[in-house]
Amino acid sequence: MNDLHLSSDDRTTMQSHLDELSRRLTYVLILVIILTGIWSVSIDEILRYTLNRLDPCSNSCMNIFSPDEWASTRWLSAALLGLFTAAPFAMTQAYTFAKPGLLPSERRGLVIWMLMMWIVSFGSLVFILMEFLPWLYSYGHSFNSDSGLVGRYDAAEMLRVSISIAWAMILVLAAMSLVSIAGVSKLLWSGNAGWWRLRVHGIMLMLLWLVIPLDLPGLFFTLTILASGLVELIGWKSFRAPMPIAYGLSDLLDNEGRIHRVLYVDCSCCKTSPKISPLPGMGVVSYLAVCRNPKQQDHLIDVVKRFGATQIVFSGCVVDSLPIQYVDSLRFLGCSVQSLDLSHLNVIRTDDNLLDCNLAMAALTNPWSEKSAVDRCLEIIKSSNVNKLYYGESIPFGLNLQDNEIWITNPPTPLIENVEQLGISVMYSSN
Repeated sequence: MNDLHLSSDDRTTMQSHLDELSRRLTYVLILVIILTGIWSVSIDEILRYTLNRLDPCSNSCMNIFSPDEWASTRWLSAALLGLFTAAPFAMTQAYTFAKPGLLPSERRGLVIWMLMMWIVSFGSLVFILMEFLPWLYSYGHSFNSDSGLVGRYDAAEMLRVSISIAWAMILVLAAMSLVSIAGVSKLLWSGNAGWWRLRVHGIMLMLLWLVIPLDLPGLFFTLTILASGLVELIGWKSFRAPMPIAYGLSDLLDNEGRIHRVLYVDCSCCKTSPKISPLPGMGVVSYLAVCRNPKQQDHLIDVVKRFGATQIVFSGCVVDSLPIQYVDSLRFLGCSVQSLDLSHLNVIRTDDNLLDCNLAMAALTNPWSEKSAVDRCLEIIKSSNVNKLYYGESIPFGLNLQDNEIWITNPPTPLIENVEQLGISVMYSSN
């Protein structure tokens, strides 16, 4: 086991995934081609209106110096409009393909990001073409007027520059929003900032360089530095954030100074396990039946991965009842697993006393010291009316405790000695 598996993972081959990806990309490409053809019918009117907005002169000073460049720009504009209008379908295909391999928080983040980008892209495109670029070209044209020069501008070149700037702005906004959503969702912190930087900057710059004309090196370097700088500025806090904390998790130190995060999984096991209070410092997450519900299993993996839990203590779920692959996934994340077995402890006596369950919680060690576990157990025993204690490696089949009897699984050796000193009868029991 050298990777992470979710409940939705299956044994589908890599070739099958590639075939599915190829099929979905084909669907998107066909739709883009169809929409490009539709937009090409009215692209001349759209470009005429756009050029009128971009024209910095009171009397038109835009010309076509190269018909072949104008034709390529015309089709490029139609293709970009086709790609933009096909984006909702493309996002649906992307989400459907990626969903089985994403954790719950990652799915939510992806949906929020795609919806936000669709709205932001449309708004930024309108602002850039209708307001920002006309102002920019007018500002640049004013230098020619002050110098006594007569401006003559290439319409195709101006459109290519406009498309490059608009595309760059959309890419920068996409990267900035992705970093912001990841930070708010607690998916991004200083420990994985390098991973996020590599992918966000890498994909953004690759797509940026793909569109910028090669004969405009000044625009190339300017947009590259500006794009990277804005992403770093927006992600300044997220890239340097400490490991996130939630569900009451806190850093616990063992006797060697190592940091532990212990998560108590309060699973009712279909209402067969009672609720007890966890030890101070433990995080708590509640489920109905995590051992039987794949969605709850994925949510637990999500919590462990996002918040760095190093140890899980199940309330009622027996570790052996969980899928082997699932337990291996938790261990792959560096998280050890154990169970209090409360669902069995709850049926070894006929009354509703939770003494045995509380004793199981109090006996936990690592990161707690053995001495603190003994002290907690003794405090519980002294406060109860107990005159006989049973212990062993596992709960014996058919065990039925009386009101003045108690059971503890695998107790620390010093606890048995201290209990005997209290005058309480101690008996080892096994199947």
